[in-house]
Amino acid sequence: MSARDVLFQKCDVVIPAAIENQITEKNASQVQAKVMCEGANGPTTWQADAIIDAKGVFTIPDILGNAGGVTVSYSNGCRTGKVSSGAKAK
Repeated sequence: MSARDVLFQKCDVVIPAAIENQITEKNASQVQAKVMCEGANGPTTWQADAIIDAKGVFTIPDILGNAGGVTVSYSNGCRTGKVSSGAKAK
């Protein structure tokens, strides 16, 4: 079984992560999960979103499913001084 085929197995939850646009209008009908938690930034195309929604799959969007990674990255950047608030002192 290929790595991509894992996304289309019968299961309760599928988490497409790490790659954008891995679920498209060409393969969205193959999703068999009851719940999809988007772990990547934009793992589905907008066309695939419509197909998955019509199938009744409950989707946790990437802005929520991936928020922990973004929060930790920002926090780590602040701690190490690699992220600034954007404000400059005059």
